[in-house]
Amino acid sequence: MILEVRGRLKMQVETLAVKNAVRITVIASAVIAFLANGSSALLFARTNPNPAAVYSWLCLQQRPSGLLGNQENESFCGVYTNALAAICYTRQGDLTRARSIFDFFQANLGIAAEPPGGFPQFWDAETALPHLDSDRWVGDNAWLLIALNHYLYKTRDHTYDAMRQTIAQWLISLQDTDGGILAGYNSSGLMNFKSTEGNLDSYAALIDFPAQRQALRNFLHNDMWIPAEGRFKMGSTVNESSLDSCSFGVGALGSDYAAALQYAETAFFRQKISDATGLLISAFSDFIADDRIWLEGSGQMVVAYRRAGLDSKAFSFRDQLDRAIFESTRRPGTRGMPCHTNDPAWPTGSTEIFVPSQAWYLFAAWAFNPMDYDYPETADFDGGGEVNLQDFARLALYWHYPEAAATIAPLPVPDGTVDAKDLAKLAEYWLAD
Repeated sequence: MILEVRGRLKMQVETLAVKNAVRITVIASAVIAFLANGSSALLFARTNPNPAAVYSWLCLQQRPSGLLGNQENESFCGVYTNALAAICYTRQGDLTRARSIFDFFQANLGIAAEPPGGFPQFWDAETALPHLDSDRWVGDNAWLLIALNHYLYKTRDHTYDAMRQTIAQWLISLQDTDGGILAGYNSSGLMNFKSTEGNLDSYAALIDFPAQRQALRNFLHNDMWIPAEGRFKMGSTVNESSLDSCSFGVGALGSDYAAALQYAETAFFRQKISDATGLLISAFSDFIADDRIWLEGSGQMVVAYRRAGLDSKAFSFRDQLDRAIFESTRRPGTRGMPCHTNDPAWPTGSTEIFVPSQAWYLFAAWAFNPMDYDYPETADFDGGGEVNLQDFARLALYWHYPEAAATIAPLPVPDGTVDAKDLAKLAEYWLAD
């Protein structure tokens, strides 16, 4: 297939007009390079039946409340779990499903707005009631904001702006003088420590607050990163590392911290038999002391490898995750994987399909990093295939009005109002054409 497409591209380049030959050759070369080097994820998603079957399960797991139980056959659920599902739905264009999750939390925004602030970590997907005694954890709230950011970027629908602001301001209210964000609140009050994972989540979430975000990055680099060992500490009170501090460090901050992936290979790599499939799997544990594979976290590692440009490792460990997938007994024709391969953190954690593992498997299969906002940009507002006078006319028609169909700036999330920022971006694309 790749050779055939490469041949057709070269023939088309040779027959194009001279004035466009150089430009098209550059584009064709990039496409050929993608087909030769970067199409593995695309071909994987098209030829492997697991991603489609896993996504089908994720859709059927959603309850009438809009929420998804953490595992198959249970209604207990978390904010983080549902944020991941909403990102998957948004990415796939299943916006009604995504909005069902967001509408649920929007209807309960009063809980997050009242002291001590933030959404409780755990809920019941069947009764739609919160576990009010559960922690108000920064990580879960940050992931809900990440999901809302993705939805806004993809749809330019500002319905949930008040919720985005409420979560963001709560996270910022927990930011200390060193730039780090405290962990949140539990039944005893303020949790006066800083989690590296929670701060990386918050960094990925606070895209509208560059000053606070930069302070967060400085904290993570100066206080949590140990350059001599190529790793992040787990937090302000724990010097040991966790797998997600390695993977999220790269997922959120980029390849400057790729050494953390090498550290993870040394500290967390395991080979274990899956309780669910009986197959040997090579992947990663969640903590140094654990002798098991954390499938959710191993999906996070695949995403991090991709962000670091280590595609061969990403593909290798992505393929290992397929060995953990089994048929759902409750939803015929769908598939999934549990949280752990063995020695689970709770009795059914190695045998029941688990939403976060599903989501991170899909992110790995789709070559999609939820901690980044790398959506395609376009100023082709009328969908005509090029940026031209018609697009300028549409922008002028909605000048200074909140019209999603004619706003592209600022990035990464347009502000929803047509103004000079959008005109500058349109001019940039027009000149490029």
